[in-house]
Amino acid sequence: MDRRGLLKATGGALGVLGGAQLVGAQSAQAVTGGGPVVNVLDYKPAGTDDTTAFHNAFDGNPGATVLIPPGTYTLTMGVRLTAGTTVVAYGARIVRGADACSALLHNVNGGVEVPGYTGPGRISVLGGTWDMAGATLTRQTDAFAFAHAADLLFRDCVIVNVPSAHAIELNAVRGVRVLDCVFEGMSSAFGADKEAVQITGATSSANLPAPPYDLTPCVDVLVSGCTLRPPTAPGYVNFGALCGDHGGATGMVHSNVRVVGNRIEGATLAAVRVVDWQRSVVSGNTIESASNAGIDVRSLASNPLAGLLVQGNTITGTGNGGSLSGGITVSGRAEAPITGLVVSGNAVANTQGEHGVYVGYAPQAVVSGNTVTRTLRNDKASNCQAVQLDYSPGSVLTDNTATDIAGDGLFVNASTGSLVSGNRVTGCATHGLAASSDDLAVRNNVFSGLNTDGAADKYGIRVGANAKNASVQGNVVRRSGGAQDATAAVAVMPGSTGTWVTGNDLRGWGAAALLNQGTGTLTGGADNLS
Repeated sequence: MDRRGLLKATGGALGVLGGAQLVGAQSAQAVTGGGPVVNVLDYKPAGTDDTTAFHNAFDGNPGATVLIPPGTYTLTMGVRLTAGTTVVAYGARIVRGADACSALLHNVNGGVEVPGYTGPGRISVLGGTWDMAGATLTRQTDAFAFAHAADLLFRDCVIVNVPSAHAIELNAVRGVRVLDCVFEGMSSAFGADKEAVQITGATSSANLPAPPYDLTPCVDVLVSGCTLRPPTAPGYVNFGALCGDHGGATGMVHSNVRVVGNRIEGATLAAVRVVDWQRSVVSGNTIESASNAGIDVRSLASNPLAGLLVQGNTITGTGNGGSLSGGITVSGRAEAPITGLVVSGNAVANTQGEHGVYVGYAPQAVVSGNTVTRTLRNDKASNCQAVQLDYSPGSVLTDNTATDIAGDGLFVNASTGSLVSGNRVTGCATHGLAASSDDLAVRNNVFSGLNTDGAADKYGIRVGANAKNASVQGNVVRRSGGAQDATAAVAVMPGSTGTWVTGNDLRGWGAAALLNQGTGTLTGGADNLS
């Protein structure tokens, strides 16, 4: 079909829809290297159904650009795409029409082994609404399933009503772009725990029947400009997450994954699951009302991870689903730490659970320039710190701002040799900073509005848990001036040794400026109080 024929097939319009179709087809040809352009309607003889037409068009034209004109189509059997295929479906709605129907689009035959990234690739899917009818057709299946392939593009697709599986399964793939897609709705009959875009590897037939199970990971995946939103149709709930995984395998780590500039509303678990990723970025996303964390980073197979950047995300109203929830959660393990971590410039507000930002087992982490506003306790959490740093030696916690916090402003535990500097904390229910780490440097922070709960033994800066050689210098701690206030500006607790408390601005505290119950504490005398 020539260009004029393509325009005729799309309705001949150069309006928004026709122009998008034309641009989509042209860009797809550029991506895949061209090929003939065919129309599925030309492959539907009288008396045949949509499934026959689709299979005739796709099976008979390997590597073609297949146009699905505007309209509604019903498939009782999924379509397997060959290498180099482009699907252009702007204005079309493709509906799963039988419970036995597999993924509407896929690229592998489960009986054929394609190791590594050698399966059919260079595939593009542009546009279309892909309806899996999961409330009535309940057999679990993905909408799109692609494995062991390279160079895949999914753009402007709307995928709805999935029966307890994934909108797009990416299994052992490389060079993938998921751009400007919309994901809406899983069947409520199964529970909402799946990712709209699963980024996973070749682990077993239970994951995807696409052998060999050679632990090939995903490499170079971009998810950008997409929307995950709650469904409007009855019988459906939201996906658990926009993207990520809920399993893993020892030694299988995905790399160069970028989740950038997406909007995620009402995810039923964590909005972005950074599971077994390294050298990857989560940046510029807007996340609202996820039940657990907005962004959750961890290995489910105890793999050490390295080189993760979580930057510039806006996260609100998350963490109402459990005690270990909140805004951003980074959970390494002692046997599998996360190195090269940067959590920077994120805005976290109105979170429930244990924290606004949590970083655990991430040595030399940098947590900088984040803003945490209003953390809330739920019935599963007793504390709700703005920023918590656990078992992360040599880390930097700097230039963060915390306001209206239902727990400690900052909490630093077992993070030897870390620096806490330039943070500004105001309006804490309990301590401004609770620190229990050896060789900790607490420098030039500002704390005010402390102990809004009015409980006993709460402090502006608390050095405890047998910390050794902590240094508290150049900080400003201000009284609230009300009936509820901290017991002391700085407290060195029993068991702590060799703490330095010098050169701080503790004006207005009088005798409550320093509570020293430690051993070998060095104080600045009058200079410390003036």
